[in-house]
Amino acid sequence: MDRVAEFRKFPEIRTKRLVLREPTMKDAKWYLEHFSRPETVRGQGFPAPKNIGVARSELRQYMVDLYRKRMGFRWIILLKDGKIPVGSVGFYKWSPSADHQAEMGYDLDREYWGRGIMTEAMKAVIDFGFKRMKLNRVEVFIMPRNRRSIRLVKSLGFKKEGVLRQRSFDEFGDYSDDALFSLLRSEWESR
Repeated sequence: MDRVAEFRKFPEIRTKRLVLREPTMKDAKWYLEHFSRPETVRGQGFPAPKNIGVARSELRQYMVDLYRKRMGFRWIILLKDGKIPVGSVGFYKWSPSADHQAEMGYDLDREYWGRGIMTEAMKAVIDFGFKRMKLNRVEVFIMPRNRRSIRLVKSLGFKKEGVLRQRSFDEFGDYSDDALFSLLRSEWESR
């Protein structure tokens, strides 16, 4: 797949209640606030950005440049009637050598938990991944303590493949296990 030709413009996705749009450097203040909240930090497993400069750097690396380098997509989640981001969702580690698979990541402000917003956003993004990106496999790595996230991916049809012991670090820099969940295109299409 020629990623530059196929995705000349960052794709906006609309659902019944949401707009998923391209991240920009103008989102730095939101990024700093969002990824400094204890519940977001705990779920992501990395420390909060120390200041706006670090937030800008992380925003560029993990969201903005992901598309520019055609290594994935990270959408900012907005409610249709709002202008303030409430979270993000997307694919990363979509390497040219593994065109058929990518890892998925997501986060949502606690104020919006339990409303089906992330389920709605993930369904739209997974559809995009299997249809437009031509993925065959989507992976999610979740710290076993993140039970809400595990319930979410299971509800979308992801299957647990196992636990990778001390694969990553938590927000304190300590080793952390990762549970690996995956979803295949054939499983998604048969739902």
